[in-house]
Amino acid sequence: MTPPTLTAIPATVHRRVVPSRAGQAYSDQADRIRAQLAANQPVIVPVRDHGRGWFVTAVGDGTYEVWRDGQALIAAWTDVPLGAV
Repeated sequence: MTPPTLTAIPATVHRRVVPSRAGQAYSDQADRIRAQLAANQPVIVPVRDHGRGWFVTAVGDGTYEVWRDGQALIAAWTDVPLGAV
C-alpha cells in the first residue's frame, strides 16, 4: 500500500505590519468624544448594565463621567460599546 499524497496548499499567515493594541479602538472612540465635547456638542451613549441615554460630561484616563436623570456615574471606556458615538 502506498502512503497518501498530500495535495493541500500550505496555509499562509497574513501578518499586519503594526498590530493594533487591544485598547486602541476604545482610545480612538474616547478621542472622538473629547473632540465632540470640546465643540460643545452633546454626546449620548449607552452604558453596559445601565441602559441607554447617558450624557458624557467628561473623559478621563480610561473612564467617562456620565450623567442621566440626576444620577452621575463613572464608567470605564470598555463599558461604552464601540461605535456608540
